[in-house]
Amino acid sequence: MIGIDSNILIFAHNNVSRYYNEANRLIHSVVEKDLLGVSEISLREFYAVITDGRKVDKPLTPENASILVKTYFQSKRVVVCQLTSEAWGKAFEYLVRYRISRYDLDDLLIALTLWLNGVGTVYTRNTKDFKKFDFIEAINPFAVSSPSSKPHAPSYVIPYARQSIDEQDVAAVCSVLRSDWLTTGPKVEQFEQAVADYVNAKHAVAVSSGTAALHAAMFALGVGPGDEVIVPPMTFAATANCVLYQGGTPVFADVEADTLLIDPAQVETNITAKTKAIIGVDYAGQPCDWDALREIADRHKLYLVDDGCHSLGAEYKGKKIGTLTDFTVFSFHPVKHITTGEGGMITTDDEDLANRMRLFRNHGITSDFRDREIRGSWFYEMASLGYNYRLTDIQCALGLSQLKKLPDFLTRRREIAKIYNGTFDELEGISPLSVRDDVLHAYHLYVVRVSTDKCQCDRAQIFKELRENGIGVNVHYIPVYLHPYYRKHFGTRPGCCPIAEKAYEEIISLPMFAGMTDDDVKEVINLLVKSFC
Repeated sequence: MIGIDSNILIFAHNNVSRYYNEANRLIHSVVEKDLLGVSEISLREFYAVITDGRKVDKPLTPENASILVKTYFQSKRVVVCQLTSEAWGKAFEYLVRYRISRYDLDDLLIALTLWLNGVGTVYTRNTKDFKKFDFIEAINPFAVSSPSSKPHAPSYVIPYARQSIDEQDVAAVCSVLRSDWLTTGPKVEQFEQAVADYVNAKHAVAVSSGTAALHAAMFALGVGPGDEVIVPPMTFAATANCVLYQGGTPVFADVEADTLLIDPAQVETNITAKTKAIIGVDYAGQPCDWDALREIADRHKLYLVDDGCHSLGAEYKGKKIGTLTDFTVFSFHPVKHITTGEGGMITTDDEDLANRMRLFRNHGITSDFRDREIRGSWFYEMASLGYNYRLTDIQCALGLSQLKKLPDFLTRRREIAKIYNGTFDELEGISPLSVRDDVLHAYHLYVVRVSTDKCQCDRAQIFKELRENGIGVNVHYIPVYLHPYYRKHFGTRPGCCPIAEKAYEEIISLPMFAGMTDDDVKEVINLLVKSFC
């Protein structure tokens, strides 16, 4: 939820204001993409100003002002944040910390009211009124950057990704908050079963993040010192880090140039007597060549793991990702297809491996609190060294609600990709990654390669221009072995995986999330083409 101060409402009402058009565009832009939060105090200030004529050309009668206020806030996308006893309590706590004068008390109460309702950013012409508070960000949407000043955050922003949360999700979470079990309760098993059913797996194990899921998988496979695990370089660092957590060594196999998926031929080249497992990453949401990787793994008697954090809902040769390997790992971070805030899941058909991971996520202890409650027992044993990687019932309730909407989310992502494809297929110099005929892409990311041979600017310039124009592009990824940690501890350097390195210099991830409108997609396309040309 984004907050606005009373001065934004005043500008939007006063048609002789120099900020009239910008203020209205800002409000409509926020409401179109997010909830708009206004504190009760700001609403009273707005009412007072438009009736007493201090800052408006034609003041309204109290009756007409009331009608206007009601019209503004009839929308379900606009939330009036009430001044509560909790806000007053926090205010007294912060009076001394922020050295608040009586003249600043209203500003503090507005900031607290917004913050306690989930607002992290407030748009206001008077940023100085909020800058003193470190719990909320104040942005002046009308600021003009000078050459010597830092650029302000644009008022119209399309992020590269974001969650889609509705009132059903909120209700699902609230129902758990009112229940007896906030963690290790029944929602965890329900969410695990729902995900297992969705991907047609026999077992699913919920954990606190995708990283925790990868770590649990390496533990269950018995990866340890002296073992090597083959991984791709074009991935988030956790894909390789999980091997290090267990004392093993990640070995990087280059990717295919057209898809940026791990190259089976390069995997074969990197196998040694120490190799224990292969981790493939369904980069951007496209499944790897799992038949080829399975043949290699079986021939060399290796475990095969799918880092499917990008590919929930993707299909390979008509089968959903989730059962094609010994383990499949999913992530429920907010930028993924569904979210639990933070969270992860491992699916497998191997009961023994599933049980090992359940032990691992709970400190290596043989039972959790709910098990002991059901048995009426206090006794437990720590059978192995594990971690607290549990996912709460609060998060699982959100996951269950989100999972019901996954088909719609996937459909929308594929529609957005189709719009992008229709443009870039005809545009020389901007190339989407190839998609194989035997897969159904899940489009966690939409990645293009920019050929700087076709223009006078480089990727960094294009990236900068898009960001400055409110398009939240990103780059996925820096090859893992080029991170300082790997260079320092493993002596890795450029030249290890030349295809991945070349791709890294050219790729840009464009905004891709289910809440994008067609107009959003066209805005991204237009600004990219403009920046490129």
